[in-house]
Amino acid sequence: MESLTVPDLDARTLEGLRILAEAHHRTPEAEARAILVQVVRGLGEADDLLASMVGGDETEGGGRGRTGPH
Repeated sequence: MESLTVPDLDARTLEGLRILAEAHHRTPEAEARAILVQVVRGLGEADDLLASMVGGDETEGGGRGRTGPH
């Protein structure tokens, strides 16, 4: 995907994006891109955590008391 258009953002959202972009010395487009990257990575991490809680962790005791490098 080379580009993404997000139509109809309300004024409050646009202003928040502008403020964040200014604080991080980015363009609003670069800030939106950074936010999307963080969200997608967070979703992946949340999926991994959920999988380990539901049984994806094969250590005894549900992953408690792990040994070895962290």
